[in-house]
Amino acid sequence: MANGFTSTKFFLIALLLYTFTAVTSQVATTNNYASDEAILITVDQSGKGDYWKIQDAIDAVPSNNVENVYIAVKPGTYTEKIWVPADKPFITIAGAGPGETIITWRQGGEIYDTPTFTVLASDFTGRTL
Repeated sequence: MANGFTSTKFFLIALLLYTFTAVTSQVATTNNYASDEAILITVDQSGKGDYWKIQDAIDAVPSNNVENVYIAVKPGTYTEKIWVPADKPFITIAGAGPGETIITWRQGGEIYDTPTFTVLASDFTGRTL
């Protein structure tokens, strides 16, 4: 009788875990999260990209964005303030490599008062800048 009770408990726990996993998986696939594919935007100071400035590329992303957006920044020194607002999630900004893609702003002062790069959006990634 004890073995039957233990087997029943094991079966119920396994069934509960299976149900939980199935429900969690279904919820994750039905949410409006960004997909694995991305919209590609190219920034190039030479004029060969979609935009000349990084901020212009960010501004082109729609508010309340739900798509992955990959902004590829070609080599160069970009003298501009970057602002990624909270209503523009799922953005990745990738440069050509450290020392090749440089973002700078020539303004003195405290770092909290004059930031060069501000990100308020969720799901943001910065690479090789």
